[in-house]
Parts: sequence; structure tokens; C-alpha cells
Amino acid sequence: MAAVIAAGLVPAVGPSKVDAYPIDCAILLCLSGGWPGSVECTAARAEFVRRITPWPIEPPLQIWRCPMRASFGSQSPADRIWSIAATALPAQIEMPEGRLARDLAVNIAGSPAADVDIADPAFDVVRSIKVYDIDWYAFAGTTSNGERDVCHRQKARTRLGSYDQQGDFSWAGFSITAAPAWLDTNLHPDWPCMAAGRYRGVGVEWTDSFGTHGFEVVRY
Repeated sequence: MAAVIAAGLVPAVGPSKVDAYPIDCAILLCLSGGWPGSVECTAARAEFVRRITPWPIEPPLQIWRCPMRASFGSQSPADRIWSIAATALPAQIEMPEGRLARDLAVNIAGSPAADVDIADPAFDVVRSIKVYDIDWYAFAGTTSNGERDVCHRQKARTRLGSYDQQGDFSWAGFSITAAPAWLDTNLHPDWPCMAAGRYRGVGVEWTDSFGTHGFEVVRY
């Protein structure tokens, strides 16, 4: 899939092309291919980031909105890639030479969950997406007798959004001390607080089909 994106994109002929395909098909393809610098992929990345920008905070990739309803039972993996790519980025993709072992057959069920067999490693890019929603404010304080032994937490929201094996997105809690370094929270231990300071922001990370890690952070 990455080769399809990286090698096959050419500049769009006009802005109307951006509105001519389901944006989530483009997000899937462009994210996997390392966000090539086409009009379509620029628009896809902008939508990807907009969705994590409060409020509300949405799943950045909504694979159930990529309307691949056709049956792919008789098609090879390379043909399946071609079907999705042609839908997402019409007239921008050239069929690559060789056969790419990517299973990207997406068959939408009509509910807010992906009816997709994404067990194939081709879909590892979906499972690599993580969304961090943090609203944290903690500081060391004193008790009534003046002892500095209280950690005041005025804000303590820490949520981690991720995709399961079948592409469904869900939230779970996580420890503020597990926040990745690229979020640049600048929180620090200040006894008795394990993480003192103020941070409010949303971050998303992913790993594309080339194995390259990427991230975006929205502070608000």
C-alpha cells in the first residue's frame, strides 16, 4: 500500500478533486504511505488533525466511513489495494508493478464499527494510531499545620484512545507518568506529587507502512 501511495500520486488537476472521494479512504491510504504531499493527502491530514482538536475529540481515522461495499472474494491483495486507492484518490493512482501482499478489503456494515478483517499486517497502521487526551493540573501544597505533604489535583483527565483488532475505536485511562516524551508535557515530580504542573492538550501518534513514527499535538 505504501508503494501505491508514494509512487503513484501525481498533482491534482483542481480543488474539486478533494471533495470527490470519501475522506477516510484517503486518510487510510495517505497515512499508510507517509502523508505524500498531494492535494488529497494534505486535505486528509488536515481532517485527521481536525478530528482530535477539541471539541469534540473524534477518532482520527473512521474506517467505517470508507464505503468499500464491493465483494473482493475473487480479487488478489494487489487488486484490492487498487480498488480502494481508485476510490479514495481517483485519477491520481497508477497501478504499481508487481504484486503487493496487502489485504485492504473494506466492507462497511452500516454501523459505527468497522466490519473489516484487519488481521493482516497491512492494517498495522490502523492499530498503531494512539490518541492522548490530557487535562492535568497538580501541585504540592500544605496541610493546615503547614506541612508540605499534600498533592492537590485540580485537573486529572488522562485518556488513551486506540483501535482494536477490528478497527473499533475506544477510550481507556492511562497513568500521566506514561505520557510519551513527544507530548512535551513538562510535568515533573514534586513530592508528594508524581507529576506536578499544568498540561492540556491532545496528541495523536502513528507508524506508517515504512515503519516511520509520526505525531501531531494540539494544545488548547
